[in-house]
Amino acid sequence: MTRTNPSGTAGTLAVTVLKETPSGPVHGLQLPLVDDSPAGPFKMSFWRLNPGEWSDWDQHEVLEVWMVATGTGTVWREADATRVTVGDVVFMPSLTRHRLHNDGTERMELFSVWWQHDPQARPDV
Repeated sequence: MTRTNPSGTAGTLAVTVLKETPSGPVHGLQLPLVDDSPAGPFKMSFWRLNPGEWSDWDQHEVLEVWMVATGTGTVWREADATRVTVGDVVFMPSLTRHRLHNDGTERMELFSVWWQHDPQARPDV
């Protein structure tokens, strides 16, 4: 991950801390501005989870996708458990309680992208 100055130079994203967790901070990745608006209709973060740890339960109106960069674990969506490993992408529907357990032997690193649900959006775009 590139940590950069807030000037938004090409190829880099500014990083802020969104919250602290037992495994360390959740880093928010800030999109550059284009005409005084964010360059995309979504937000992003990068976070870690140490072996044996659980993330807190989370639930929100936005839609979210987790992308596993390192490690293995189990994602819980309500009572549904799904094994994940490097390269896996997991979708979190709006208002679905979810959390992650790192049941592997190495630290997990994940990227998260979330956006507001737009029922008018075309599903094929």
